[in-house]
Amino acid sequence: MSNINFLGAASGLPLNELVTSFVDAERESKFGRINKAKATLDASLSGIGKLKSALSAFQDAASKLSGDKLKQRSVTITQPIEGKKYIEATASATASATSFDIKVNQLAQGSRLESADAAYSSADDVIATSDGKLTFTAGSKSFDIDVTAGMTLEQLRLKINDSGENFGVNANIINAGGSVGTKLVLSSSETGDGNDLVVSNDNAELDAISTQPTGASAGLTTVQSAQNAIVEIDGILATSASNTFTDVVQDISLTVLQKTPDGNNAKLDVGVDKETVKTNIKAFIDSYNQLVDQVDSLTKSRTLGADGKTVTGNGGSLKGDPLPRSIMSQLQGILGNTIDGSDADMNSLYSLGITLNKDGKLEISTSTEYSDTSGQMRFDKALDENFDAIGKMFGNESGLIASLDSFIQEFNKSGGIIASKESSINKQIANNTKASEAASRYIESFEKSLLSRYQALDSLLAEMQRTQASVTSALTSLPGFGTNKQS
Repeated sequence: MSNINFLGAASGLPLNELVTSFVDAERESKFGRINKAKATLDASLSGIGKLKSALSAFQDAASKLSGDKLKQRSVTITQPIEGKKYIEATASATASATSFDIKVNQLAQGSRLESADAAYSSADDVIATSDGKLTFTAGSKSFDIDVTAGMTLEQLRLKINDSGENFGVNANIINAGGSVGTKLVLSSSETGDGNDLVVSNDNAELDAISTQPTGASAGLTTVQSAQNAIVEIDGILATSASNTFTDVVQDISLTVLQKTPDGNNAKLDVGVDKETVKTNIKAFIDSYNQLVDQVDSLTKSRTLGADGKTVTGNGGSLKGDPLPRSIMSQLQGILGNTIDGSDADMNSLYSLGITLNKDGKLEISTSTEYSDTSGQMRFDKALDENFDAIGKMFGNESGLIASLDSFIQEFNKSGGIIASKESSINKQIANNTKASEAASRYIESFEKSLLSRYQALDSLLAEMQRTQASVTSALTSLPGFGTNKQS
């Protein structure tokens, strides 16, 4: 009220306070309901977000048990000399538990070429007076270098090394001096028997830097031939064109780094990775139990005091909403069911030793109160005797994790059940905002109306007061009015 501070100035009555009290009462009536509804909607939106987040966290923990992730193998390597690496290895989920003695006889290597002694006296020597082309080939790979008239040995080195088509040829120049002079040295990264680097040309002037001449004789000599890697695995000889042996032992990849010392071989042990499985299953259980706690918090009812009337604790932001409890009920059904595609003796969480307790949480119990075997006993036995069946139960195409993932996706995906609920709440919040704006306009109009009416009343009362004062003044001026007569 822009002029409300002056209201009542004419009549002297507290009309300003009267209008303020009326406006405040009307504002409380209108905004009380609106603000309460907004607080409820905001809490519901936050609660839905927390539910979605908790479901996602459980889904992420479950994903660590999907596919072949529970079948991972542990690889242990005993090197011949501590502190030095001779071999490395990885094993796929289908590798058999095994142990091998490994001897590295020879590493795979590429070939190495050198130009003839005294062919060049410095890196600035010109290699050709006319244009030509050099072709570099190793195995199935090849690239060309164009040589221009007047190109020096150093310019050739740079052009080879800078070529975008170079498959792994490294050119160097050694300035030995004396009778050796300057040498061009070419090293190829293509390993394996029969993959020697071959250099050919179309200009006899380039024969000095070729292994296949166009003229009389070649100037490049092979000083190191490409060769295979050779290992002995429990005495069985195996070769590879590279230093990596893939499936030389089925489902195991072996990389050799250096020759093993005579009489001192490396040892490779492949076993099941129980510790990782334990960690991931424990994380799965913990994440589900955190989801249970979150839903309990979101759906809890208000608590009352001893008198049964006084509210001593607020309820959860989704109390009365059936969605969270419906989700948990369906999840418990999935977790308690027999799992399709599993082995007969490992087809449920119970067979693995995991059960739901009275609080609706997953646990591996140590109690034998209701069974001859505890959950912990069944869990340990499964790890020792039925390891791959655990991974099958969780990770096959129709396994537990696939079922959980499909179920949670229906709620958390874009356009899913939770997204639709969020959209509905956001629409209600938008409507609540419109209602608040409309209420503000109404209060402003109501205030102006009261101000106008009470300003008129103020003027009327002031006029009446002036009239009264005038009448009183006139009466008091009459002879003998208000004056005591003398006896």
